[in-house]
Amino acid sequence: MTDQPVCPYYGKNEDYCDVGCGYIFPHDVNLIIKYCSCKYEDCPKFQELSDRFPIGVIEVATA
Repeated sequence: MTDQPVCPYYGKNEDYCDVGCGYIFPHDVNLIIKYCSCKYEDCPKFQELSDRFPIGVIEVATA
């Protein structure tokens, strides 16, 4: 587990992960609680995104 308390893809860009972007649906709240806020490395979307878009690239692109 990393030292980051929140998924690095959370709320960055709807093209990557739409959880935390725009209106938050009840389903999103469950995902945020289950994965985004603490166990994001277990999230299937995080695993897919980290293979396709390294975290450093996302932070530079959205900064």
